[in-house]
Amino acid sequence: MVLAEYTAPMDELLTYMQGQGKTMFPYISVGCDRIKVIGSIDNIKPGYQSKYTTIQIINNDIILCGIHLPSKIYGGSEKKRDIIIRELIYNIQNTEDDIGTDRTIIVGDFNVNPYESSVIDATLFHGIPICCEANRKTRMIEDKEFRMFYNPMWNFLGDFSEPYGTYYYVSNDTDNLYWNIYDQVLLRPSLRKSFVEKSLTIVTHTSSQYFLDKNKHPNKKISDHLPIIFEIKENNHG
Repeated sequence: MVLAEYTAPMDELLTYMQGQGKTMFPYISVGCDRIKVIGSIDNIKPGYQSKYTTIQIINNDIILCGIHLPSKIYGGSEKKRDIIIRELIYNIQNTEDDIGTDRTIIVGDFNVNPYESSVIDATLFHGIPICCEANRKTRMIEDKEFRMFYNPMWNFLGDFSEPYGTYYYVSNDTDNLYWNIYDQVLLRPSLRKSFVEKSLTIVTHTSSQYFLDKNKHPNKKISDHLPIIFEIKENNHG
C-alpha cells in the first residue's frame, strides 16, 4: 500500500488492517516524507530515496517505486519537475542493472496526465499506452537507447465509464479539463503478463465509505484524489 501525504497515526492504520485480517508493517522510506509504504512482504529492502520518491526492492526481483511529484499549482515549473523525473529514472535504471531485473513498477501521484510530456517523453518516464509497442522494451533516438514503460491508465480516459479520473479541478485557464488522471501505475513490459487487467480500478467506495461528494467529485473531506488498486501475479516471468 503506497500512501501519499498520509498524516494520520500509522499505528492506527496498522491496527485497523490487523482487524481486517491483514498483518502489515511499514517499510523504510527515510528521506521521503511525502510517501509511506506498508505491506506484508518480509523480503523487502529500501533502494533509492528522495523527497519525492521511495524505491523498495521486493524479493530481490521486483522494484516498486512510489512517487508523489510536485503539483502544477504549487510545485513550480514543468522543467523543475522534469529534473526530478530524470534523476528518478537514472536511479531506477541503475537499480535494474545492479540486481539484474527489469520488473519495475512505478505507482503514485504523478501530478500530470498520461498524455503529457513528462509521462510520454523518451527522456522522462517514456510511458507508452500500447503494450505491443512497449514490448520493444527500448527505442533508439539519435543513437541513444531509451527504456520503455507500459501505461495502462490510458484506458480510463474519456467519459465512457465513471469515474472520469482520479482528480477533479476547475481552473480559469483556457484549457481546463475538469477531470485528470494524476494517479497512475507504470509497468515495465516484462510485467505485462503478470498484470491482471481487470484488477486496475479507480476506487470510489469501500464497504463502509463513499469517496465522492453529491456532485460525484472526490470528497475533499476525505481526499482530493481517488485511489487506484491493481494486482500483479507472483512468480510469473513469462
